[in-house]
Amino acid sequence: MALTRRAPEGGPSRATRNRSLALRRLCLGSFAAAALATGGLRLGRGFEALANGGPDPADEDASSPDAAATHPLRSSVGGPLRDWWRPCALMGGTCRCVGTLVFSTVLGDSIREINSDGAVSCTAEALGAPTHRDLKMCWCQDGLPWDNDVRKGLAAMVRQGLTPRIEIASDEAAEPGCQADHDDLWYGCVVMSRRWDTTVIPQVMARTAPAEEQLDMALRKLDACHRISPLASIRVLGVRSGQAADDVKLPMAQSRVCSVVYRPDEGVTWTAHTPALHCATEPGTCTTTPCECRRSTDRKLELRTPQGQRCWACSESGKEYTFKVNALAEQMEGQSVSWWPPYGINSPPILWIFMDIWSVADACPVITGYMFLFFCCLVIRKIEEFTGGLIPWTRCVPIFGPALKRGEAWRFVTFTFFHLQFLDLFQNLLTLLDTLDVEATPPIVLGDGSNLKCGVGAKQNFMCYPSIGLGSFHTLGVALVSSAIGGMCSTWVKFGDVVAGASTLGFGLSGAIVALYALYAGAGLDSTSSVQRNFENWVWLRLIFVGFHIAMEFVRGLSQRDLAGLWAHTTAFVAGIAYVLYFLPPMGDGTVLSSDRPYVVACAYDQGGFSASAPECIRLFSSIYEYQVPDIQRQAFLFYSTVVGWTIFNTFVVHRSVKSNEAVLLAGSEVSAICCARRQAAAGGGGSGGSADGFASNMDGQEIILWCEVLTMIGWRPEQGTEDAERKVEVRCLDKNPASQGPMLDGPAEAEASSHNIPGKELTSIRESIFLPVKYHPKSSFIQIVLYDLDPQKKPWAYASISLSQALRSKGERRLKLQPIESKAASGSWPKAVSGCLPWRRAPQIMMKFRNLDPKKAGEIRDAVKQQLDFTKQDLDKRERELEELKAVRDTLNADNGDGAS
Repeated sequence: MALTRRAPEGGPSRATRNRSLALRRLCLGSFAAAALATGGLRLGRGFEALANGGPDPADEDASSPDAAATHPLRSSVGGPLRDWWRPCALMGGTCRCVGTLVFSTVLGDSIREINSDGAVSCTAEALGAPTHRDLKMCWCQDGLPWDNDVRKGLAAMVRQGLTPRIEIASDEAAEPGCQADHDDLWYGCVVMSRRWDTTVIPQVMARTAPAEEQLDMALRKLDACHRISPLASIRVLGVRSGQAADDVKLPMAQSRVCSVVYRPDEGVTWTAHTPALHCATEPGTCTTTPCECRRSTDRKLELRTPQGQRCWACSESGKEYTFKVNALAEQMEGQSVSWWPPYGINSPPILWIFMDIWSVADACPVITGYMFLFFCCLVIRKIEEFTGGLIPWTRCVPIFGPALKRGEAWRFVTFTFFHLQFLDLFQNLLTLLDTLDVEATPPIVLGDGSNLKCGVGAKQNFMCYPSIGLGSFHTLGVALVSSAIGGMCSTWVKFGDVVAGASTLGFGLSGAIVALYALYAGAGLDSTSSVQRNFENWVWLRLIFVGFHIAMEFVRGLSQRDLAGLWAHTTAFVAGIAYVLYFLPPMGDGTVLSSDRPYVVACAYDQGGFSASAPECIRLFSSIYEYQVPDIQRQAFLFYSTVVGWTIFNTFVVHRSVKSNEAVLLAGSEVSAICCARRQAAAGGGGSGGSADGFASNMDGQEIILWCEVLTMIGWRPEQGTEDAERKVEVRCLDKNPASQGPMLDGPAEAEASSHNIPGKELTSIRESIFLPVKYHPKSSFIQIVLYDLDPQKKPWAYASISLSQALRSKGERRLKLQPIESKAASGSWPKAVSGCLPWRRAPQIMMKFRNLDPKKAGEIRDAVKQQLDFTKQDLDKRERELEELKAVRDTLNADNGDGAS
């Protein structure tokens, strides 16, 4: 964005100028992209040099003593490109600019505008701008290199509560200064001020901006005024009234401070007295205007803000490392501020998503994408449940040993996306949230304006998070490899069990975190990074968070005796560590560490003794645990190959007797192989054993035990005088739907079982378990519940029906509406279902719970119950014998007492 003067009457409109500016920047943006792709932007600077009549300034040595003197000030030479904005860098590059820098889109929409005095990183984070994924670039409009005296003087004005008023000398002034008789030679430079976010504000509102932003606006306004009249002198008045800053003329007597800042023959200067300014002395802060140390024993440090601007701090000798951070500027206006406590140590990764969800999604797209997919897959599971298996999600996603014999290897990746309900997913989501820093650290601004991420942001907290993540590509690699390794190892323990859930994925990412922080601490990167702090205690605290989630999962596994799950989690954890040690991915994004793999160091000692050409090593937690890179990579590769090899051997050799078409039921849905299964016949000609996905069901015809638990009767009121009459509940398995063809009580049933005789008044509190062995036909089997009246003889009284597939998919209690037998309905003794104000007069319902048992497990339960009953019977017989013996002893004592008395 260009700084403009007031347009004269009759000139082009603002809309016309904006369109012209956008078109010009679009052309320059295209030129800049092409120039950067071929190696730089020297061509644009060459055009400027030709316009100024001098050599290309890029060819001059910036470090030479005369570099400042030879900088083109544009005060004596004009040209067609004098007021042009030149592109200096695309997003991610470095813009070398002395003047006004604008961060914008390639189409010219400005996002950030600052004063620059050197090299600046062209990134949204460094410039304090909102982060976007689209392409951005930096533009530079060259200005004067305002020296330290000018910056100190302007900063002193701002600290005193004064507004800098900029004035330009007339052509008649020979040597204009700050004398009162020179007032008629100076005219106010009326240029609108722009804030960092490019919004325009009048001078009267300049005092509402932070002090740092006021100083930046004043420097940019000085450059704009110099471009208006490059051959004129410039002075600055410190005025108390904001309104006076926009007047054309202002007597010098109304100002508190006056200084000439530029003369054409002398260049930049400062003539007013400037009070002393002392540098910051606290770690995590610095002073952006030139300053001096308060104590002569302190050492003055030159630092850099995120915008690349110089700043200074004073520290005691030996404590310089506490100040060396990349981002120590004051908090910028317009940044989002988190409500979270203002300390990085109080913000573990599990809380980041609640602080700034969009920053987390932008910095960690893989982990947040996984969590989003988990929710989507849970919705797919619910759709499968409600549609009766229209989508074969349960069948083809989890790990199931027999299906692996058909080559269904995708299950080692997809099983992490399967969850039966949200409660199963919730704990896994917590584990994933605690592993966000394995991918990256988002630049979240905390409550006090400090930044969560070390080396970025407006202000730094002492306990910030070092960005040492793997990046998105390697995070995805850890997720896929560790979950697959954990899934493979789960088949070693129980080949025929179903394995699903994202807990294995969380353990793999936790292992990668342990490896990352072990390498970070072992290589001593605290002393080599730009954030030189002691993170040793912090690293151990971070690992405690990881250990907490691992301990929770181990307690769960031990309490539920889930040996397969514990083994899968342990191996996934090791696989995450092995991935980092084998691939040695880059550490961080360059904001903290200078190289991609700084943890790879020269070995201190090898088997052949000390050597001048030591091989490369890595260290875990300390220099004691040092390993050569080829050796540790060989061990990791051996681990991976062993797991894959043994999984293949276990599947096709150890369990060669297991049939590949075996199937089990999981929450009422079939889990079995779908590859190489025969297709159903065409529509209308398929057999009854088909499934909704178009493949033959491997469960069709298998015997299962249907566990029907009768809980209570709702809306049941026995007729008067029949409260003590006995009833019975019978469960029948039919091959036709009784709801469409009548009760079918006289027809044969595939299987049936009944409860005990129950008095009618006890039906509202009935607790009966009925076990029914049935053949599994998901599309053609129906379960019928019949209520019989046994007084005076067995007569059916009411019935309810449900399909077998619906019964097995219901995880909780299910209400079934009882239908009256025709005789009951005709006699009028059946209560009618009515709506309105009489809810108790509804048709009776029976509350039931359905579960399926594998015949083998049912046999094991039966044997266990029988053994328990036998043990109880033996104990009861023993107690009865002891009781008989005690009775005999009592009788003997009574007899003896009777003889003695006689």
